[in-house]
Amino acid sequence: MHVPIILIILLIFNTLTVYKFLFKLIFNDVDDFKESLRYSFTPNIISLFKGEYWKDHVAEFKLGFFILLCVIITAIEFAIVNGILQSVISI
Repeated sequence: MHVPIILIILLIFNTLTVYKFLFKLIFNDVDDFKESLRYSFTPNIISLFKGEYWKDHVAEFKLGFFILLCVIITAIEFAIVNGILQSVISI
């Protein structure tokens, strides 16, 4: 019952702190992020013909790594907070 509330609180907290830190660590600026998004929706064959194949791969990797880290951090925090709440409620 309290699982969605915990996830909402963690997502708000992470958005304001952890995700911003990771964003600044991985991307140079907002334009770098937008470029990564653009490359993630561009087929690799088009990037190859434009001569931007490796730039495409690096941008896609950065975006995928950012998303993966955000998911992992949220899952770990959820497990920790859920474990703490379960132990507090059972006492």
